[in-house]
Amino acid sequence: MRNLIFCLLATCLASSLHAQQRTWEGKVTDATKHTPLQGVSVTLCKADGKSILAFAITDEDGTFRLNADSTKAAQAVIRFSCLGYAAVTRHIQPQDQTYRIGLQPEEISIKEVIVKAPKIRAQGDTIIYNVARFSKEGDRTIGDILKKLPGIQVADDGKISYQGTPINKFYIEGKDLLGGKYGIATNSISNQDVNSVEVMENHQPIKALSGLSLSDQAAINLRLKENVKQRWIGSVKGGIGLAAPASVLWDEELIAMQFNKKFQSLNTYKTNNTGRDVTREFKSFDINATRYRREKLTDYIRIVPPAVQALNKERELFNRTHQATSNNLFQLKNGMNVTVGIGYMNHRTESDKQTVTQYFQANADTTTIREKESSLFEQQQLSAEIRLEANEDTYNLTERLMADFAWLDKNDGVSGTIPNTQDAWSPDKQLTNDLYLLKRFGNKFIIFTSYTFVQDHPQRMDVTYGDETRSQRIEQRKLFSDNKVDYGFAIGQVTVSLGAGAKVMWRDMASELEGVTLTDNDEEGSGMNYTQLYLTPKLEYTWRRLKTRLALPVNFYHYLYKEKANGLKSPSTRVLFNPDLYLSYTLSARWDIDLSGGITSRPLGDASFYPGYVMDSYRTLMKGYPVYGLSTSKYIEGGIYYKRPLDELFADVSVSHNWMSLPYLTHQQFEGDFIVTSYQQGENTARQLGVNGNVSKGFDFLNCYIYLKGMYTNRHAVLVRNEERIPNVRTMWSIGPRIEADLTEKITLHYELNYGKSKLRLEEEGSETNTASLEQSLSLRITPAAKLSILLKGGHYRNRETDSRKRDFFLADAVVSYKLSKRIDMELAATNLLDEREYAYTSFTDEASTVSRSYRIRPRNLLFTLRMTY
Repeated sequence: MRNLIFCLLATCLASSLHAQQRTWEGKVTDATKHTPLQGVSVTLCKADGKSILAFAITDEDGTFRLNADSTKAAQAVIRFSCLGYAAVTRHIQPQDQTYRIGLQPEEISIKEVIVKAPKIRAQGDTIIYNVARFSKEGDRTIGDILKKLPGIQVADDGKISYQGTPINKFYIEGKDLLGGKYGIATNSISNQDVNSVEVMENHQPIKALSGLSLSDQAAINLRLKENVKQRWIGSVKGGIGLAAPASVLWDEELIAMQFNKKFQSLNTYKTNNTGRDVTREFKSFDINATRYRREKLTDYIRIVPPAVQALNKERELFNRTHQATSNNLFQLKNGMNVTVGIGYMNHRTESDKQTVTQYFQANADTTTIREKESSLFEQQQLSAEIRLEANEDTYNLTERLMADFAWLDKNDGVSGTIPNTQDAWSPDKQLTNDLYLLKRFGNKFIIFTSYTFVQDHPQRMDVTYGDETRSQRIEQRKLFSDNKVDYGFAIGQVTVSLGAGAKVMWRDMASELEGVTLTDNDEEGSGMNYTQLYLTPKLEYTWRRLKTRLALPVNFYHYLYKEKANGLKSPSTRVLFNPDLYLSYTLSARWDIDLSGGITSRPLGDASFYPGYVMDSYRTLMKGYPVYGLSTSKYIEGGIYYKRPLDELFADVSVSHNWMSLPYLTHQQFEGDFIVTSYQQGENTARQLGVNGNVSKGFDFLNCYIYLKGMYTNRHAVLVRNEERIPNVRTMWSIGPRIEADLTEKITLHYELNYGKSKLRLEEEGSETNTASLEQSLSLRITPAAKLSILLKGGHYRNRETDSRKRDFFLADAVVSYKLSKRIDMELAATNLLDEREYAYTSFTDEASTVSRSYRIRPRNLLFTLRMTY
C-alpha cells in the first residue's frame, strides 16, 4: 500500500514538472535609429504557424513578456512584426529566455484600391451626408448641396427643415457662429470645403438639459475638411455684363473665413444689380426671434412690395444691392464663447406692375379696381449683436445683446382707377436683450430667462391725387419684457417642472390723418399697457420608445387702454388656461409618429387698440377696434415619418386641423375712393385643414434622385362687406416632383414641376372662382471636356386666370463655364434668351377677393464672371 501511494505521488510530481511554465522576455528596437518600438506584435507559435501559444504587444520602451507551457513550446518560433518593418522570426532554443531584436525599416507596396464612402450613413441619432458624393459640376456653395440632400427641405427664404420640421440650430464644427442667420453660411461656404453634413435628430442644444427635457427638432452641423480648418479660406468673384436695352450689370463678392477650435470668422461683402437677392441672408431663424415676432410693432402703412408667386424672384427683381457682414466667435480659456456680429445692407429695387383686384359682394356683384404702378423701394438695415455663451454639462449661460436699425422708403406712381403718387417712409429702431441662465444639481435644475426689447417705429405717407394731397403720420413706441423662472427635477423617466413668470408691455401711439374728412375720426394719441402673470406646470415622460410632454399654463392678464383725447382709461382683467399635449412614439428604427394638440385663448393683440382711422395705402383705410375681446384657437396635428438612410429614402406627412374664434367680424365698406376696413362685434369662426408631405429617394444604379412635395389647404371663413355677411371657402392644393439624374458621365439632368390649383367659393351664393398655375423647368449640364461645362436651362409657366384664359410664358438661359485652374474658373451666362418682358398670374386673398397681377421681368442679359477660391 505504501509503495502504491509513493508511485502516485511520483507520477503527479513528474507530470507537474513536465507541465511547468516558461517565460520569454526582451526588447525590440529600430535597427537603424536604435530607438524602442512600441506596438510590435510578438507571437509565440508552432513552426508551421498554425497554432498560437502566446501573444504580446511591446510597450512604450519596446519591452515584451511571454508565458507558455515549456513542453508545448518545443520546436516553436517567436515572430516579431510591425507595419513598416521587415518581420523577424527566431527559433526557440532551450537556453534562450531573453531576446534583443532590431527590426529593419521596409517600404511596403500595395495595389491601388478605390474605396467609395457611402453617400449617407447613420450613427446613433445622427444622419451623416457625404458632401463629395452629392456635389456636381456647377455647385458653388453648401446651400446648393443642402437642397439635394434627401430628407432636408430648403424654403425660398432659406429656412431649413428636416422631415418637415424646422431645425433648431445650425452649427459649423459644433459651434453656433451665426445665431439663427445661417443663410450667411449656406450661401458663402464652398461645398468643396465641407466634408459632411450631420443631421442630429431630436437635438437638445442645452447640454445641461440632456436627458431631462425633450426636443422634437433636429440640428445641422457642418464638418469641414481637415486642410481648411487652420487657415483662412474664401473666394473672390467679379462679374460684369450688359442688359437690354443698354444697361451695365455687375455682380461682385468677397468672402473670407476661418474655422478652428478657438476661433471662427465669416466675413462677406456682396453687391450686384443682376436680380440676385442676397438680402435673405439677413433673416434670422432663431427660436426666440420667431417666438416673439408677434410682439413687435405693426406696420400699418404697407411699404414693402408684394412678392411674385411661382416665378423665381430673381426674374423680376430690378435691384442695386450692397451688403456686408462680419461674424466672429472667440473661445476663451474657461470654455465660454464670445460672438460678435455686424451687418449692413443697402437694397434698392424698382418695380412695374399692373393689378386688377375684384372684391366679391354677397349679392354676386363685384367691385373692380385697376392699377398700374411704377415704384422705387429702398431699404437700409444695420444690425449688430454681442453674444456670450457657456454651454456645459451642469450649467448654461447665454446672453445676447442685439441692435437693429432699418430705414424703408417707397416712391410710387399709380395710374388707373385712382391715379396718384405716393411717398412713404418708415424707420425702425430696436434694442433687444435675451438672457438664458441654467444651473443643474444632479437631477434638479433651475432656469432663469429674460427677453426684453424697446422699439421705436414711426411711419409716414403722403399721397397726391392731382391737386389734392392726403397724408398719414404715425408715431409709435413699445417696451416689452418677458421674465421667467423654472424649477424642475427628474424622478426616473419623469421630469416635472414649474415655471413662474411675468410679461409687461407698454405701448404708445399717435396718429394724424390729413386731407380726409371723416366724422368719427379721433386723431389723438392712445396708449396700451398690460401685465401678464403666468404659471406653467409641465410634465415630461420617456418610456422606451414613447415620449410625452404635457403643459398646463395658467395666465392672468391685466390690460389698461388709454385715450388721450378724452382721458378715457379702460381696464380689463382675465384668467386663461391653455393646455398643450405632445406625444411621440418610435415604432421602429425606420418609423416615427407624433401627435400634438392644444387650446390657446388670449386677449386681442394691441395692434388694433387705437382711435380713429389709419390710411395704410392710397385707397384703403383701417379703423381701430379698441374693444377687449378674446381670441380662441384649438389645434390638433400629427405626423408620420419614415427613413432608411442607407437606402437614401426619407418620407414624411403631416396633417393639421385648426379652429379659430374671434369676437368680431372683419368689415369692408366702399366709401367714395376708399375701401374702409373695420371690425364689427359678433361671432367669427374659421377652420382650416392642412396636409403637407415630402418624399425623397435616391437610386444609385440609375444615378438618380427623385423628390416629391405636396400641399393641401381648406379654409372656411366669413367677413362682412357692405353690411352683408360673406361666408367663403378657400381651397388650395399643389404638387411638385423634382428629378436630379446623371444621364451619362458627361450629362446631368435637372427637372422640376410645380402644379397648383386654387378655388374660392361663396357659400351662400353658390358661386365659385378657380385659378391654376403650372411651373416647370428643365436643365441639362453637359461636360464635353474636363475643364469645360455647358448649362442649358428652360422654363415654362402657365397660369389660368379667372376668366378661364390661359397664359403661357417661356424662359431660356445658357451658361458656359471653364476652369482655368483648380482655384480659378470663369463663366459666361446669358439669361432670358427669348427676351420675355412680362409675367402675369391670379391669386385669392383671405378677404374674398381675387388679385390679378402683371409684372415687368428682367430682359435678356449677358454676364461674364471670374471666380477665384483660396
